[in-house]
Formats: sequence, C-alpha cells, structure tokens
Amino acid sequence: MGLFKNIFGKNSSKSELTDSPKSELNPQELLIEREQNINLTDFVSITFESGQVGSATGSTYNDFYVYEWFIKATGEIFYVGKGRGGRYTAHHEHAYVAEKIREVYDTDVRLVATDLSEDEALKLETKEMTRILNETSDRLTNRFIPFFTERDNGYGKSRSTPPFKFEIAPILYVCENDEYYFGIKGRPFDKVEYKNLSSVVFINKGISKEILETVYGGKYESYYSQVVSLLEANGNKILKSKYAKSTSAWIYSGDDDVTNNDLDGRQAEERITRKIPSYHLIDVWKLLKDEYSDVNIEVSTQIEIHPVNNRILLSQIRNQNNWEKGFDDGFEYWEQGDAERKKGNIEEAIELFDVARYNGYFAPVLYNSYAMGYRKLKDLDNEIDILSEGIERYRATEEDNVQIIIKLEEQRKKAIAKLHKRK
Repeated sequence: MGLFKNIFGKNSSKSELTDSPKSELNPQELLIEREQNINLTDFVSITFESGQVGSATGSTYNDFYVYEWFIKATGEIFYVGKGRGGRYTAHHEHAYVAEKIREVYDTDVRLVATDLSEDEALKLETKEMTRILNETSDRLTNRFIPFFTERDNGYGKSRSTPPFKFEIAPILYVCENDEYYFGIKGRPFDKVEYKNLSSVVFINKGISKEILETVYGGKYESYYSQVVSLLEANGNKILKSKYAKSTSAWIYSGDDDVTNNDLDGRQAEERITRKIPSYHLIDVWKLLKDEYSDVNIEVSTQIEIHPVNNRILLSQIRNQNNWEKGFDDGFEYWEQGDAERKKGNIEEAIELFDVARYNGYFAPVLYNSYAMGYRKLKDLDNEIDILSEGIERYRATEEDNVQIIIKLEEQRKKAIAKLHKRK
C-alpha cells in the first residue's frame, strides 16, 4: 500500500477525461460503451523495454556525452552518467556512495561517447548500465537502474545478513555496497540496560512483513503492548521526538541499515551532545519479561461505553467488496467533513464522515478525523467506539496494517484512560 493510500486510501486521485466533451451517458452506460470499444490488440501488442533511467532537461544541443567512473586498480565501473560541460568530473551531491568511493579509492573517468543529443545520451546511458549489470560483475552505485537487469544496484541487504528467527532480534544490517567497497559489517543492536529505559522513543521504520511473521510470529501488537505496559507500569516515559533532550534509548521494532543508524547517532551527538543506544523491541521485551514477569499490570483496555450516534451498521455499508468504488464515492464527503471539523463545525463534520463511511470510504484519516471530532465534543464513548471499529476493520484486512492499528490503539488507550478518570 503506497503512502497516499495508507493515509487517504488511494494511490492516485480520480482521473478525468479532459480531452473530450463531457459525456451525457450515465456511469453504467458509459462503462458499457467503454467495454464495447476494447480491442484485444490493445493488450497483446504490448512490448516491455528497459525504460530510460535519466531525466530529460529539454535541451536541443548535441554536446551531451555518457561517462563512467571506475576504480583504476581493478577497472571496475561504479557509476554511469550522462551530461555536458564539466559534469563528468563534478561533485555529485546525490551520488553519496559513488562520491565516497572517489574519496577512498584511486579512481578515473572515461567517456563512452560524445557529441550526442540528449535523447541519444539517455538511451546510451540506459544501454550501458544494462550491459554492465547483465554482462559483467561490476557493481553500479546509481540510485536508479534500468528494468530487467540481472543484478540490482547494491543498496539491498548484504548476503551476509543472517535470516530472521522467532523472538530473536535482527541485526543492524549492512547493504551490499557498503560491505563490498568499504568493508562495513552488520552488527547487533546494543545490549539493553534497564537504566537507559527511562525515556524511550519507539522507532517503527523497517518493519517488513517477513519480520512481522517470523520474528513476532504474527503477533507484533502483543509484544509492543506488553513492552509499553511494562515500561509505563515502572514509571518509564515514552517520548515522541527522536532527539528530545531527555531521550535515553531508541527502541526499534524492525531493523535498520548500519549506515543510517550511525548517521542518526552522529545527529544525536550534535543535537543533544550524547550518544543514544539503539535497542530492539524483542530484546527489551525479554529483559522486562525476565525482570518484571511477576508485576501485575493493569491495562485498561475494557470499559463499558454507551455511544449514541447515527452510524449505520457495518453490514449495511456500501461498496465493502469494491474498495476503489468506496473511495470514489466517499472521499469527497470525508474531505468536506474534515474541512468543517477544522472550522469547528463538529456536528456537521461527523454527519459528513457518516456519509463517507456509508459509501464505503475506508482509510486511517477517516477514523482519525472521527476521533478528533468526538474528542472536541468530549464524547469519549463515541471516540472509543469508532476507534475500536477502525482497529477491528484493519485487523480483518489481509494487508500489513500493523502501524495503523497501533496508532489507533494508542488513541483508544488515551480515551479509555480519560473515561476511567471521569467515572
């Protein structure tokens, strides 16, 4: 699920036929007309090519060239580019690994071809990259490479990365380029020390489906909630800001690249003048479980509520089996409703959210907007009720929605705590 779809529920906005007059047919008639106009040759004539890697500037000059950076001692090509003027020797700000290689190794550059149009240079650049990745053992560090190459660009995990195991923390891995060119090795997360759990920040990037299924056995939420509960039960704080001055440790739920982790560490030293240990959730869970397994944790996840609202039953929601149609029919109502919520017209906003939900709109922002609206009204019963619905609906989907679920659960937990205090 893409970022836009994760937040709003769709990969792209509605497309419109802007190059023809507006059809007077109704949607069903228009669909039939489109189906009748489909020609099988439109599909079977498709051919796949390795699309151009670079981007065009629109220049009409014929002074472009394609160049290669290589290591003198081995002749190994590590970067291919197209340019004009002095581009072939200039510093490439966004080619971080290639520039690092130029610092560490004795390198040189050669021109593959000169006096090219921009289009010719783009095509040759793509062709040369494909040749290198398919016919040699050289490693390219270009961030973008052609499709249908036999090897990638070395930014994936090194082959030395150990496989995931149940209830065993993964390592801070190293990518192939860093291991091959610079001898960097993967390493374990830091050993957990309880004294450093006083003010922690959870780092949730890099939770792959494989980690969720193998390391957590498909029950990540349970491990996460146990750690949070044990930390809070012992007076430890959970912070939001990674570089808050009181941060005592980072707790990773997934894995991370050694280079990224080192960069974060340097930034921490610059911003708060000290190193922050990086722990893994599994290791923290083990320590807390061993040290405080006999602690009676009271988790207030159940409370009697009496929500009063006009929402229809889930079973009556339209387009439940047609997610795209639900988005198309419901998104605009959520959008209008959220605008009303921001203006302070909460009752009107909730009515529009109800219409969006009825039409099949199903996205995290809908439940977040509902919750904020009810919170503004101090209607904790309805806030808890709508968040519970969102959690159950996302649990029932086949996609990886663990981060969405955790966020909704955290919101619900706060609402339940407020309702307990009120009662």
